[in-house]
Amino acid sequence: MTRVFWIALSRVVLCASALLAAACVSQPVDTGTPTPAPQPESVPPVVTPPEKLPEPQPPVAKPAPSTGDYPKTIQAAGASAGVLALYRQAQASRSAGKFDAALGQLERALRIEPRNPFIWQALAEVHLQAKNAEQATGAAQKSSSYARGNPYLEAGNWRLIGAARLMLGDAPGARHANARADELAADPATAP
Repeated sequence: MTRVFWIALSRVVLCASALLAAACVSQPVDTGTPTPAPQPESVPPVVTPPEKLPEPQPPVAKPAPSTGDYPKTIQAAGASAGVLALYRQAQASRSAGKFDAALGQLERALRIEPRNPFIWQALAEVHLQAKNAEQATGAAQKSSSYARGNPYLEAGNWRLIGAARLMLGDAPGARHANARADELAADPATAP
């Protein structure tokens, strides 16, 4: 088929489309009789009485959170069976000095439960043993961000951060991190 044929066919299709579109548009039919304009209804205005503002109450002190409410283990936190299995495998790999295997197992567990602070803490511990101080610090900080004020987890994370800072040669930073861990361990109610 030639180019001229295709041009002609496209024009025919375009015209047919325009006609179909024009046929779909409806025009108002003029019957010759005017339609009356709608009359507005008279509605009385609604008057609302002024609201009484509640009396100001004195602030109530919130009780300190009970430290018994926080889980101390991954099992107590309610981790799934798959995550617990990977966690245990990672602990066995770590004990055997197979840090790469342990890291892989913990990363698989994080794909299942990415907000589990116990897995992040275990990842920080393995990174620290593998002499990856910066990764250990990052994982410990991530664990604390998901710990929701759990003083047991946060104290452990601060200890990991202290050890990582010492490994990096930051003795003042290590002292500060260990002091924070000691505060949390001595008085868990001081957790932020």
